[in-house]
Amino acid sequence: RRTITARALANATGGWAPMVADTVLRQPQPAMAAMQISQIIVPKLFDSDNVYVFQNSDGRLIFASPFEREFTLIGTVTHDFTGDPAIVAMRGADVTYLCEAASRYFRERVTPIDVVRTVSGVNLTPASARRGDGTTLFHARRRRAPLITMFGGDVTTSRLRAERAVTKLTPFYPMSPRWTAGAALPGGDFVWDRFDTEVDLARDRWRFLGETQAQRLVAAYGSRLPAVLGEAKSRDELGPAFGPELTGAEVRYLMTHEWARFPEDILWRRSKLGLTMPAADRDALAAFMA
Repeated sequence: RRTITARALANATGGWAPMVADTVLRQPQPAMAAMQISQIIVPKLFDSDNVYVFQNSDGRLIFASPFEREFTLIGTVTHDFTGDPAIVAMRGADVTYLCEAASRYFRERVTPIDVVRTVSGVNLTPASARRGDGTTLFHARRRRAPLITMFGGDVTTSRLRAERAVTKLTPFYPMSPRWTAGAALPGGDFVWDRFDTEVDLARDRWRFLGETQAQRLVAAYGSRLPAVLGEAKSRDELGPAFGPELTGAEVRYLMTHEWARFPEDILWRRSKLGLTMPAADRDALAAFMA
């Protein structure tokens, strides 16, 4: 147990926000409801870049989206959730439900045996209403650091929610005007229709890259790719290989610049290479990172 002093606090702990409010910050738990969100990943069902949305027989909307080149992501099923968010898992009945929903619309039937991975998480919403862009609560008391509590929403509104949070602190600290809405994401400082050109430039500079590998690297790092590959002239100069695509150079970059600590950080959070990496290579990756 440690005591830490700060000029401001932000409770942005996702599904653990109520527990952190109660046990760490010693604040009343905000009124919120926990929802489990689940999806499935199956082998690729179609070759286009389209995202298909269809209405199931019970009225729910289901989507099927291209996922990591060789797969399709199908979702979503939601339920009220109680318990520890760390052990959230998808129900077998929900897997069957999504398979049957997709099978009504695709020529190729989808069955639970086709599911290569399930994806589940816990999201929080205000107990009184459901908001898609999340909720920001603010508490300021005399002689106490101002506290921001954020929950709900998803990655598509992350910058908006961050701006809302920072704006809450304007009365306490000097703040610059909002600026993120017009700023490129790290590495994304080129217009979207230049993506193929960026891939070609990468293959010209690093001639050992294949087409699909170059596409993945440009999609992941954009203009920051030179910081990943450096002046390498051959595949061997990138260090050990983990599976068909991941290299020691990329792992070092992720550990140094993106704070990756464990294989799961790289294989599932910063990429989805865990879908295709053999178990032996996962073990080798763990040893390399250690």
